Amino acid sequence: MQSSSQSNGVKRLQEEYKQLKKDKTLASIQGSAAPVKKNEFLHWKGCIKGPKDTPYRDGLYYFEMKFTNEYPKKGPVDVQMRTKTYHPNINNFNGHICVSYFSSWKEDYNIRGILFAIHTLLNNPNPGSAYLSLNEKKAEEFNSKYATLDQEYNWENSWGKGWDANN
Repeated sequence: MQSSSQSNGVKRLQEEYKQLKKDKTLASIQGSAAPVKKNEFLHWKGCIKGPKDTPYRDGLYYFEMKFTNEYPKKGPVDVQMRTKTYHPNINNFNGHICVSYFSSWKEDYNIRGILFAIHTLLNNPNPGSAYLSLNEKKAEEFNSKYATLDQEYNWENSWGKGWDANN
């Protein structure tokens, strides 16, 4: 729970949450994000639908974002995919997402931009910061196994002890 004298970071996150709820452009990526718990704005969860014409098409991809009170001066301290995903820029042990948007953070960036950056990364992997080589067949297998509406999503145990991308 946040203290009564909220930081500028928390105030900014609260404002962004209000804006995200009204943002119609997120429909283009079928994305959303919100605090994990009501009134705790430093820990967020989000979801986007996989881009068409990619191995991730029609999949639902859940992720977490953690912020500090220094937001927006400093970007998220951690962004992790919670849906098991075979992707060159997603760490196959802990789900850490490697995207240049985070490493080149500017104060005017925001959570909306994070959603679009993740969607773009699924559409256009960056071989310059890859954990894995791109294997579209393996990505499609993971998509059909882990990113479907039929899969019951277990937030706490989604990455837990890691997984082996070769299985």
